[in-house]
Amino acid sequence: MNNNFKCVVAVLLFAGLTASAAGAQETKKEIKSVKENTSQVQKLNAFVDDLLRVHQYRLKTQKINQTERIGSYQGMPDHYRDVEYHDAATGLLLSRIRWENKTSGLPEMIEVYFYDKQGRVSVDYLAVFLPGHRNAPFQAVVNIHTHDDSLSAFRQFDFYEDRLYERCEGDFFGQKVDLRLDDIDIPPEPEDVSPELYTACFGLLPTTVGNYLKPADLIPALKEAALMGEETGMTHDTLARRIAELDRKITAEPDNAGLYAKRGRDHLTLFNFSEAIFDFTTAIELNDDLDAAYFGRGMAHGRIGEIDKGIADLSVFIRRNPESSLAYTKRGVRRIWKKDFKGARKDLLMATSLDDTNAEAHDDLGVALAQLGEIQEALNHLLKAKALEPGYQKVHHNLAMVYFIAGDHERALSAANDSLRLQPQNRSSMFLKGNILGKMGRTAEAEEVKANAAFLSEGNWSEQSAIR
Repeated sequence: MNNNFKCVVAVLLFAGLTASAAGAQETKKEIKSVKENTSQVQKLNAFVDDLLRVHQYRLKTQKINQTERIGSYQGMPDHYRDVEYHDAATGLLLSRIRWENKTSGLPEMIEVYFYDKQGRVSVDYLAVFLPGHRNAPFQAVVNIHTHDDSLSAFRQFDFYEDRLYERCEGDFFGQKVDLRLDDIDIPPEPEDVSPELYTACFGLLPTTVGNYLKPADLIPALKEAALMGEETGMTHDTLARRIAELDRKITAEPDNAGLYAKRGRDHLTLFNFSEAIFDFTTAIELNDDLDAAYFGRGMAHGRIGEIDKGIADLSVFIRRNPESSLAYTKRGVRRIWKKDFKGARKDLLMATSLDDTNAEAHDDLGVALAQLGEIQEALNHLLKAKALEPGYQKVHHNLAMVYFIAGDHERALSAANDSLRLQPQNRSSMFLKGNILGKMGRTAEAEEVKANAAFLSEGNWSEQSAIR
């Protein structure tokens, strides 16, 4: 399926903005009501921030090829840069951004794409600002796609969760299908589109946009950061100031559960685990519907060694959010800490079935399988984690350990070196490298590496599990 099919409205808006800034100015009336609604403005801009968070995460974790061109609006020469960002390994378009063509240029339009295992677009997003107007995007849409052997379709929603457009193309029992439905045609009359065809095209697509309005949640690492309050660029001082501000707000509103949950997330980020548990517990007592408080408390309990309590809280979160690959991953990690490797394997298999791109789950599943003696399966999942997230240091360490256990010392050494390239002062990986070199008969090198490792600190506490 081509990019035009993947996001028809995105292409039309892209072309329309290029043709005429003057024409775009006519759309000012569309944002008048937005300006008058501060809450909606904040939500729209949070949506854009989420898209940029996904884009920036991919720049950090994947090898990207990019192309760009300079463009103009009427009366605004060389006003913008259109930049396309493609995954270097697959060639898939990950995002397309129109930046103001200046040093401090802001995005005027952003598209972000997600794909299924077969490389077919599964969800894509679009947000567009008027040139020179940064109050809020005047257009924000979500396209959710589905594919089978003969039909491909998508359903488009706007930010206000209204269904805007549906399209389906392919083959239906020998009949060529090219179905396009605007909002006034949805659902179509039976005499226009048979119920059987309509169901075949769109029956597996959600009827509401739901959680898709939070694009960063589609990436487990970013969803975890959001749940735990680990925002990009947040320093210790910034978090401390924010906690102090929340202290003042809680004094003024002592029954506001959400304030306790927010302060708990900040304490968790700062490793103030006891304070985090107190805040999450208070939030739950005030409002038992705060799922994020159960998740946060489960994380904090585990980090102070109260693993059973952590598992219990994460289990509550999972019952309420059974599609959360992240939550199954975190519960699986805690079961590894308990040496319940069979339980961990069950959780982590569920995590990978819910999201096969969850690198952390594949890595931790590799750990559990290795501990159960299933070496080849462990390697399969560790290699999958490495392919998904090459910059993930822990997976290289775990690969080195499994290769070492399997007696493949050459690959073990290569993986240990990869781990140390990512974290040169990692004490565990340096000791592991020393052991590998010793088994290879390179005794002098092994002793030197181990001597250097002895002077390194144990390092920061890590959420992910490593094979010991």
